[in-house]
Amino acid sequence: MSMLRTAALRSVRANVYPQGLRFARPTKPTKAVTRFYSTHPAHNPTSNTNWFVGSLIVFGPLLFYLTSPPEAKKKHATEHAPQVVHSIESAVAAVKAPAKPYVLVGSGTASFSAAQAIKEQEPDANVIIIGNEAVPPYMRPPLSKELWFSEDANASQTLKFKDWQGNERNALYQDISQYEIITDVADLNKESTKIKLLLQKTVKKLDVEAHTVELDDGSVIEYNKVLLATGGSPKHLPNQSNVKNVTTFRTVDDLRKLDSVAKKDAHIVVVGGGFLGSELAVALAHRAKKEGLKITQVFPEEGNMGNVFPTYLTKWTTGRVIDEGVDVKAKHTIKSIASAEGDKVKILFENDETIEADHVVVAVGIEPRVELARAAGLEIDEQRAGVVVNAELESRRDVFAAGDMISFHDIQLGRRRIEHHDHAVLSGRHAGENMAGKNKPYKHQSMFWSDLGPKIGYEAVGLVDSQLSTVSVWAKASEADTPAAAVSQPENLRGVDVQDIKPSSETAAPASNKQPGNPAEGTVFSDEKFGKGLVFYTKNKKVVGVLLFNVFGKVQEARDVISNGTSVDQIENIVTKFDIHGSH
Repeated sequence: MSMLRTAALRSVRANVYPQGLRFARPTKPTKAVTRFYSTHPAHNPTSNTNWFVGSLIVFGPLLFYLTSPPEAKKKHATEHAPQVVHSIESAVAAVKAPAKPYVLVGSGTASFSAAQAIKEQEPDANVIIIGNEAVPPYMRPPLSKELWFSEDANASQTLKFKDWQGNERNALYQDISQYEIITDVADLNKESTKIKLLLQKTVKKLDVEAHTVELDDGSVIEYNKVLLATGGSPKHLPNQSNVKNVTTFRTVDDLRKLDSVAKKDAHIVVVGGGFLGSELAVALAHRAKKEGLKITQVFPEEGNMGNVFPTYLTKWTTGRVIDEGVDVKAKHTIKSIASAEGDKVKILFENDETIEADHVVVAVGIEPRVELARAAGLEIDEQRAGVVVNAELESRRDVFAAGDMISFHDIQLGRRRIEHHDHAVLSGRHAGENMAGKNKPYKHQSMFWSDLGPKIGYEAVGLVDSQLSTVSVWAKASEADTPAAAVSQPENLRGVDVQDIKPSSETAAPASNKQPGNPAEGTVFSDEKFGKGLVFYTKNKKVVGVLLFNVFGKVQEARDVISNGTSVDQIENIVTKFDIHGSH
């Protein structure tokens, strides 16, 4: 009987330990498991009942006596049971290890957005952002836009600026004092409610199986879940690294370097006619009016935004860039670049024309940083040069990715890779939520915007490519139809106030009937005809992209056009939703 009681007590004590502190070997499985279905007749139910009642009467009292402890021991056990449980719980608290961190590789917009999302789901989560820059996370768009229009000569250092409506802003998402700055990996488990930030460090290895990342200093961090948001590296010109006074434009350091040379009488050449190159050329031209700079922009396309806009709109936009004071050299392909006397840079074009400049800034796109992911064995979309992710933005178990460097499936438009701010914000946030357990598919149709100074701005959704057929509708713009009138809707991400758009008159441009694969015709219209308008990009008779030119606050309507699978024949009926003629 003593042995029975001892065994029973051991069983009780074992059961009060919380899960996770006691481990048992799994039961060894049998070689085969078979499910049996009886085909024998059922036993007589009356016979079974008689046997059960008889056994209960005879053996019930005996079983109770053998298994019940003496009264004294019952009382003793009852009095001390709470103390035993309390001591066990105290021991559990004492040995509890810090939670493994959420590690976010890259200190850009996608990582910051993911960190915010994780903290919203798990306020006490241990979140660390690892970045190779010396500054905390910041937004990139102001670097080529508003910061150059600031009256503060120290704007490139403070990163403070005024948006087009005059509101005070800062390119930094939050001040560095709002982070828990980590200088040693040993401090990763330091208790803090802040997002932890490890700056000027590079992750050189990801071990998916071991759940670790290794830094360039040899430190190893074990993670719970990891986010890859490594962004991209600026593309270079051939031989660029061997030529002095030639830089790219991507980071705060690049901004500060260009700001330091954009001084009186300097000749600066901007290489690239896309989003960044055109924004930067116009921004520098604004500086030129005060500093006496000469700004030249060179690119091989027919005009500014030649890979995005229909030809007629490209030509019109190029005219506006020239009006801002930029010497635009379209259809100019660089053959070579070299150092010249007096710290100058000499550019030779394929047509044998040459120019010399004091500084050349290269803005010709980026290459996604996928080396870390490739070395870790993650799948790479070689066509789009991005890390392949599923609908939840997961590449492998507990390995998520977001931002410029991911190849994801768009349920409307197929597999894509996008390099815009809105996508970085929303994909980062979505990945962060899923890292914290949401498991939601990424269905967001991201938008992008670009401003050529405070007078011309455009927003777009979907596929916008000059090789696609387009259908356009235009109206004359009023003074309010500028980027300063852009709205503050969450999906817009511009952070300015809502204003009504009321054009004074309207006119329509003829639609292009070119087939896919051919650029739109280069018909030149009067300037006022392109004050504001809509460009619908079509493929296989469906609208796949919408460009809103000086039309603001209609991004969601553009998304709806794409998600609804709008056909070319329906365009005339949906134009009223955008109210470009001021009917509302």
